Amino acid sequence: MAETVLYQQDSDVVTITLNRPDALNSINRQLRQELDDAIMQFDKDTSARVAIITGAGRAFCAGRDLKERASDNASGRQARASDSMSPDRPYMWSQTWKPLIAAINGYALAGGWSIAQMCDLRIASEDAKLGISEAQWSLLPPFATTLPKMLPLAAVMELVLTADPITAQRAYDIGFVNKVVPGEALMNEATALAQRIARNAPLSVQYFKELAHRGLDMSTQSTCALTYQMYDKLLQSEDSKEGPRAFSEKRAPQWQGR
Repeated sequence: MAETVLYQQDSDVVTITLNRPDALNSINRQLRQELDDAIMQFDKDTSARVAIITGAGRAFCAGRDLKERASDNASGRQARASDSMSPDRPYMWSQTWKPLIAAINGYALAGGWSIAQMCDLRIASEDAKLGISEAQWSLLPPFATTLPKMLPLAAVMELVLTADPITAQRAYDIGFVNKVVPGEALMNEATALAQRIARNAPLSVQYFKELAHRGLDMSTQSTCALTYQMYDKLLQSEDSKEGPRAFSEKRAPQWQGR
């Protein structure tokens, strides 16, 4: 059986490619499992600091494989909410505090939007189309319930209620996409961004990502308390001593991630 997710590492940057191009990289059970495995592999590998997620062919990801779902329904297999999300998070994949970049080529619909939303930064090709299309097929987008924390509520309601795709430029205008680039420049832009992030202290990057996400559901007082706790932990690391030492010695830091 062909791999539906490809994993490639170049130095400290990983590229995870959804690899069902004939099906617009739609999410079947195999791709779901392999993407989860890839994220866990990236998370556990101390030599990997940033990952780019993209799609093979002319799509990023067209969402859930509805042909598989129709076949399941015909065979009597009951679909459940756990097919699309975990009870404690709106995504069906494992979480990592390492940075993820979505390089959005072509269609990013439904579950494809969800994959892009899971990432921390998003670069889209000029011809990309993004949308939350579940309502067209009597499905629910669980990931969209957290979108009002990222985007204006009116924009979220428009996306979900109309189920219409939007252009990459519109996604940029509402604040979902960080940058729109010509298609031929997409991976170069994503790689350059990943390399800029990878140059920084990995613990600083990971700790801030964790604080930013946890803080969304915490009071200001609780967020401050957690920040002090994690900052004290960071200051005890080898890297927190390496940074000032490298500055005083006028050289590039040698990060250990510990």
